[in-house]
Amino acid sequence: MDLQALKTFEACVRLGHFQKAAEELQYAPSTVTLQIQRLEADLGVSLFVRDGKRVIVSEAGRWLHQEALILLNSIGSMRQTVSDIAAGDGGTVRFAAIEPIASQRLATVVADFCTGHPKVKLTMEVSGSKSIAERVRAGELDFGICSVPSAAFLLEFEPLIEEELGVMMRADHPLANQNDIAASDLTGLTVFVKEPTCIYRELWERTVRETSKHPFSCIEVGSFFVIQQMVKEAFSVGIVPIYGGLELGGSLVIRPFADMNPIVALGIVYKNKGFLGKASLLLMDAIRAVH
Repeated sequence: MDLQALKTFEACVRLGHFQKAAEELQYAPSTVTLQIQRLEADLGVSLFVRDGKRVIVSEAGRWLHQEALILLNSIGSMRQTVSDIAAGDGGTVRFAAIEPIASQRLATVVADFCTGHPKVKLTMEVSGSKSIAERVRAGELDFGICSVPSAAFLLEFEPLIEEELGVMMRADHPLANQNDIAASDLTGLTVFVKEPTCIYRELWERTVRETSKHPFSCIEVGSFFVIQQMVKEAFSVGIVPIYGGLELGGSLVIRPFADMNPIVALGIVYKNKGFLGKASLLLMDAIRAVH
């Protein structure tokens, strides 16, 4: 069935006249007549009944008109959706980021992107670096924000920022008066750290091993925000990335280390930019612009 002939048929029925349909579609009247004749031949039925100079829609024509409206509207919607996807105004984006960059740096960027691209179906997950890299490699995520992935994953990595670890404590903690913290200052304290699979915990362990061992005890906590609340309620300290947003309006402070340099590079990881949708590329550009 010729789609253009179906569109011509719909216009003839809606406007009630072949001549008016020809004018709307910018066809010669003979072209309209020919398309209707071909459509009738294809279907093997008469779609119009000729009554002198009048042309009346047949019963089969009335049914076809209803179905044609549904089909043409659907095709119009399909065309618009495809156009939106190509322009980055539609489609899906699946990405993940580690904490606390997800909440401290990306939340506003993602919110602005969603406001500017309301038709894009966006999924943002928060996970660990290794899990993000594995899921990008498997095609479950379009891209991720994490630390440098294993070379065995064969993924592209674009550095964005370097994050530094510091010591979080209450503003009234004795160490809060210092500009920086030596590892020896933590002697006898309880230190809250992330789980062993966290890139920040790995960085902490690696940095501590490169210096001398110090007698402090560690408690593993699975969330930086839980560490934040535990430090607020207890006279202990936490090992966290240096973000002003984690300091709770001055009730907590984060001090850098004096005798260590715990830094980790974070960036965008993806499998193949050529396979990414336009919306994903636009969001990646927005993330780059603020780092």
